Amino acid sequence: MSDAGLVDREQELAALRTARAAAAAGAPQLVVVWGRRRVGKTFLLSHFAAEERAVFFGATQQAEAVELGRLLDAVRRGAGDRAADLAGGGFASWEAALRFLAALAAERPLTVILDEVPYLTASTPGFASVVQAVWDHVAQGTPLTLVLCGSAIATMEAMIGAGGALRGRPTLTLRLSPLEPTQARSFLPSMEPAAFLEAYAACGGYPLHLKAWDPARSTEANLLRLAGAPGGILLEDAGSILAEELTHAGGYTRVLAAIGRGRTRFAEIAAESAQRVEHPLEVLIRAGLVRRALPIGAPRGARASYELADAYLAFWFGVLYSDIPQIEAGQGSAVVSRKSPSWQRHLGAVFEDAARAHARRLIASGELPGDLVVDRWWAASGEPCEIDALGLRRTQAVLFGEARWQSRPLDLHDLAQLQRKVSRVPRAVELPIFVLWGRGGVAQGIRSDRVLGFEPKDMIG
Repeated sequence: MSDAGLVDREQELAALRTARAAAAAGAPQLVVVWGRRRVGKTFLLSHFAAEERAVFFGATQQAEAVELGRLLDAVRRGAGDRAADLAGGGFASWEAALRFLAALAAERPLTVILDEVPYLTASTPGFASVVQAVWDHVAQGTPLTLVLCGSAIATMEAMIGAGGALRGRPTLTLRLSPLEPTQARSFLPSMEPAAFLEAYAACGGYPLHLKAWDPARSTEANLLRLAGAPGGILLEDAGSILAEELTHAGGYTRVLAAIGRGRTRFAEIAAESAQRVEHPLEVLIRAGLVRRALPIGAPRGARASYELADAYLAFWFGVLYSDIPQIEAGQGSAVVSRKSPSWQRHLGAVFEDAARAHARRLIASGELPGDLVVDRWWAASGEPCEIDALGLRRTQAVLFGEARWQSRPLDLHDLAQLQRKVSRVPRAVELPIFVLWGRGGVAQGIRSDRVLGFEPKDMIG
């Protein structure tokens, strides 16, 4: 089957194919795939299932008996009428169903995909233990590939983590994350690079969001349609994504909202959300929703900052969240206009992330020294000072980078501002490399062997 339609999931598809080949050679494979809603898990697995004999079952939030009846229908679709007839009209339990599927695989290689497994853990208490009991008795030589997939990351990780029923049993685990800008570019290839970055800043790396963005319309028109109108996908989808991950208890939304409003220090988040935040932050970091950041090369004990790790959710909390009632009341146009400063700050943060990612690709390709490690840096004390991309060679600061989301090209004045920051960084080399990234580009006259300049088309194509 052609891989057309898959965007930057080639490695995951190759890993799945390798697992299936190992099963066909006689080593049964238990595969766990997880990642938050909208990242393309079901699309990837549907593509994979269509290549060979497979039973693809998508769980719903229904009773166990209903789900087992739907599984029989999936067997009929994927393995044929004869296989379904062998089930004798249905399955009495999930244990019976899984044992039947293992027996069916013994006749001929079979892939079984159970999508949205967390729904099954809700309707069938002890579901993971049932899978364990069956899997532990699947005979070597059985060409079975069993894939468990889910969007509730905490539930999936609990199944295979310490104390989980399936700990140590998966032969392959795949966690799918939202696409990075260079990966997401394939969804909107005709857009000008700067306009695409605006689309990405609102949509994040979620394929369904990117497909909804109309490249023929302006950013403002897309924001009004998708985020500034009741029912718009960018307005509504965050709630669904978060509901898969988080309970209503725990104050998680208050913590996310505080960070979205720019409260990045532990004490600031606690004060803004009016609660203890140790446990909520730990849960949010584990779920990949919040990132704990330290300045690169920071000494032990340096104070961390906390930031939203997902571009779409950062947009939702930082730009939309406080004004959702007004948008739902039909005032989306006024909200989008009023929140322009918040939107521009968010664009700046997304552009800085894209610049750091570009620097790492330049290092990997050999265009920058291969022994550099790049990340953000900020002064821990004294007058505030931040460097968007600092490159360290062991403990020496070799590269200084600045990213500006501004329409005019960066010029000698901007370079001088960056150069003045060198004295604030410990152990800077005498002749560092300076890198400038600008939405409007970088003036040609300031470039040299030690001053590099890039614009959006260089960063994402």
